[in-house]
Amino acid sequence: MFVVRPLEDKKMQKDICTSLSVSYEPAALAYYAANLAPDKKTIAEIIGICQFLPKEPAQILTLACPPAFTKDEAMIVLLRAVMYFLHRLGIHKAEMMPDAGSEEILSRSGFLFYNGIYQLDLDVFYQAPCKYESGKE
Repeated sequence: MFVVRPLEDKKMQKDICTSLSVSYEPAALAYYAANLAPDKKTIAEIIGICQFLPKEPAQILTLACPPAFTKDEAMIVLLRAVMYFLHRLGIHKAEMMPDAGSEEILSRSGFLFYNGIYQLDLDVFYQAPCKYESGKE
């Protein structure tokens, strides 16, 4: 079983970034995904982290995971949790640089590559999120 949670502990955010060999962004908010131990409370292993700036347009700075999880559904759930949080804040668009995350995860989550960056209109996405999963966007 895995969980996706907001990451309020900056030391933990920095530790996860260090373990995944990505830049720690102290000004960024973050969510993480983790596999749980059999007790369903203890973190057994980190699946990934997403660091972002909640502004208009939102800037997703990092979407990182260990190599074994680059195609894992948990990474899509992690990114979708961040997207939903941003949308609930009233942010309409999200952007991400090409080197900030997996192209496959971004495209499966509805991001389109345009003018050198990945972009997503959150309002359009949340009108019909299923069409993005089928790759028909």
